[in-house]
Amino acid sequence: MRSIAFVTIGCKLNQFETEQMREAVEETGHDTCLPTERADVYVINTCTVTHKSDYRSRQAIRRAVKVNPDATVVVTGCYAQLAADAIAEIGGVDAVIGNAEKDRIADYIGLDKQTRPVIEVSDSSALDRIDAHRRLHGFGKYTRAFVKIQDGCDNCCSYCAVPLARGQSRSKRWEDVAAEIDVLTGEGYKEIVLTGVHLGSYGRDLSPQDSLAALLKRIAARGGPERVRLSSIEPTDFSDELIDLMADPVMKICAHVHVPLQSGDDGVLTRMGRPYDRRFYSKLIQSIADRVELCGIGADVMVGFPGEDGDAFLNTQSLLRDLPVTYLHVFSFSPRYRTKASTMSGQVAPEDKKERSSILRRIGRQKSLEFRKSLVGKTLDILVLGSKRSGRVRGLSGNYVTAYLGESAPVNEIIPCRAMGVKDDGVRADLTQ
Repeated sequence: MRSIAFVTIGCKLNQFETEQMREAVEETGHDTCLPTERADVYVINTCTVTHKSDYRSRQAIRRAVKVNPDATVVVTGCYAQLAADAIAEIGGVDAVIGNAEKDRIADYIGLDKQTRPVIEVSDSSALDRIDAHRRLHGFGKYTRAFVKIQDGCDNCCSYCAVPLARGQSRSKRWEDVAAEIDVLTGEGYKEIVLTGVHLGSYGRDLSPQDSLAALLKRIAARGGPERVRLSSIEPTDFSDELIDLMADPVMKICAHVHVPLQSGDDGVLTRMGRPYDRRFYSKLIQSIADRVELCGIGADVMVGFPGEDGDAFLNTQSLLRDLPVTYLHVFSFSPRYRTKASTMSGQVAPEDKKERSSILRRIGRQKSLEFRKSLVGKTLDILVLGSKRSGRVRGLSGNYVTAYLGESAPVNEIIPCRAMGVKDDGVRADLTQ
């Protein structure tokens, strides 16, 4: 039997699919190990959201080849889906497989070193279902477990290649979602993170149609895990019902949302193909903050989209300063192959992108600090994750703040703690019991 190392680049969906592949190879009797260790096979699960994602994916491939030049290297994920031929040119790569082929990972790890890489990438337009027969029984080194309930996207954002890599939106049926949650909660996981490419579209493709709100109510009615966290949700997918469910403590939904903004300028939003304006986004975020107590609210923001001039960027700055967001994910526009934005006029200079990113990151740090200061003296439910090298116990609050505890606490327990002060990347907290 062979030793297999997995490397994951990118989103929670990729992390979920890596764990599916890990369990699949372990079921065939193979051992898994850390990617820094010398393995017989390296599986690189790639991302292609930005140029930086592509670069990190290539770095991971070359690092694996350096650790063991004799190893079999299998590359999969969204970058592999869209750039298979380019990846096959990287020395040491033995197989490039698409997202649909992940479910057959055991067929590829037995490959010997190849003179020419094997390339097997199904057309993403042929992806019309979610394979639900393989259910996770654990989540590797993670304390929290992710459950994929949706894949693909029907949106047409002009900058995004994810629909090309992931195909059309499709949802996992309730029975399969429930069965997977049951297995993971039975294994002791206290927090389940529901994830997908376009999570808020859950159920629209099913017959009869379903919805994310209805799914959450069914999870709560079954008793469910101790808490459920939602990954990123598009602004137009929020409803009053969904916000009310988040505000209801009986539902056990974490007071945390991530709502992509991308730009605070209406003209840029239109060119991006985003179906809302700054006024809509502002009202939504304010409504969430008003109705969901102590809610952590994150936002994705892109700088340097074609045609973003100084005034447009100032509009983004002013909106973010006014909004009750608690952290930002800032990234620069990078042209993605076969997307409309890649050929748009008005491309922004790299030095301007760098400066704008720096400005927004400063705003993000200030927003985070203000939010964490507002939590001091309040009681937070902390999921204990483990200890850092410093010996301090680390945990995660429902509203997505890292907490450092002043005393020992059992890992994988949700414990009420009082925030006592702020740290650079979280809060100091003491047990209330």
